[in-house]
Amino acid sequence: MLRFFSHRIALPTLLLASVEGTVFFLLLLVASVLHLGDPKTLALANRLDVVDIASLSGLFILVLASLGIYNRDAVYQFGVLLQRSVIFLFVIVFLGVLAWIIDDLIPSMRLSDYVSFLALATGLNLTAIMTTRLAFVFMPKIDTFKTRVLVLGRGPLGVRIRTFLGAEGSHTLKQVGYVDLDALRTPRDAAAAGDPDLVAEDICRLAREANAHEIVIASREWRGLPIWNLLDCKMAGTKVTDYLTFWEREAGQIDLNEVKPSWLALSDGFRQSRVHAVVKRALDIVVSLAFLSVTLPVILLAAFLIKLESSGPVFYLQERIGRHGKIFNVIKFRSMYVDAEKDGVPQWASRVDPRVTRVGHLIRRTRIDEIPQIFNVLFGDMSFVGPRPERPYFVRELSEDIPLYNIRHNVRPGITGWAQINYPYGASVEDARRKLEYDLYYVKNGGLFLDFAIILQTVRVVLSGDGAR
Repeated sequence: MLRFFSHRIALPTLLLASVEGTVFFLLLLVASVLHLGDPKTLALANRLDVVDIASLSGLFILVLASLGIYNRDAVYQFGVLLQRSVIFLFVIVFLGVLAWIIDDLIPSMRLSDYVSFLALATGLNLTAIMTTRLAFVFMPKIDTFKTRVLVLGRGPLGVRIRTFLGAEGSHTLKQVGYVDLDALRTPRDAAAAGDPDLVAEDICRLAREANAHEIVIASREWRGLPIWNLLDCKMAGTKVTDYLTFWEREAGQIDLNEVKPSWLALSDGFRQSRVHAVVKRALDIVVSLAFLSVTLPVILLAAFLIKLESSGPVFYLQERIGRHGKIFNVIKFRSMYVDAEKDGVPQWASRVDPRVTRVGHLIRRTRIDEIPQIFNVLFGDMSFVGPRPERPYFVRELSEDIPLYNIRHNVRPGITGWAQINYPYGASVEDARRKLEYDLYYVKNGGLFLDFAIILQTVRVVLSGDGAR
């Protein structure tokens, strides 16, 4: 994996995006130069220079990334790719119409010609995608593109790593062997047993024979580990990684069942520089104002429909816990009937919730109910990206049941977040626990690059309705 600030991206993903962008660039360049097809169809393409084509290629790659076409499931599962490609077509049509309306560089081009060019560009892009994906289908079978992992330990952690390597990580990682820690003996133990060959130094030999790139220590107990031998392996060029670091890097989450405060305190991350805070706050304001201007028609329409269906206020204020435990009122469109919690006891929202109105179901499904939280961002109570704020009642409950829960309150809560794009909507303590594993990853590794990636992926969540409740 390549590291961008504190976040890591798999090398095959970057390679795939680069190849697809290059193929699309070349296809569009050739079409523009050779004037293939109807000249009117390519009237816009004929005006494009290399810089324009490169910019258009980059824009298409960003759109693809925002729809999750570079996520691990879409890269290697054709059905997921096809589903998101259909969404891609609708998005491109929308962007094309929007560009036609606001672009004054092509006032003389007829709409039909512009749509024809857009269809050509989209067709070339999809051709590039399908061509490269066919090649990548066979890539998992080529060990050259994989990190070869030797797992040190056969206990519960070793089993979890083996399961992960056999499923999600199988496209970028290859399991090359396992070492039973109980079978290892120190030189003194081996000599006492009359078996001088069975010693801890065998790990380095096994790593060399398996051509392992990395040794992962899958053990809760570090006492008794052949530390000097592992140091020799590291000096010989084999990476040595503990389980929690490996899991954080590959799964994009922190394992709450195994993590200890000492590991969090001594590991890398949790950068809270003043410069980062100032830049993030400035971007929050700029992005929120831009988003507010774009969504204003949607806001007005949603407000009208809410008032039309049921009596009561358009907006709903609800107490939430913010940064450093500060209580603030989150602003949302009202999606429930008035007095939905008249007994005064907060309830987890569910997928089939009788308290939700018909309009409420629609705006929840499309995440429109979250739009007014832009004002919370402008007020400084929230950020555009961060852990979702929770209600005080549930925070008290979750803090008692889930260790380290309050760490998520060290950053501003957000409208969208790492947990929101990686885990379905949570409606229980166990769901909150799973989402906290992603939230801790964000708090530990958060940065402007990861924020940008989350905002891109939020587009997929909104359009596909993933995690809607």
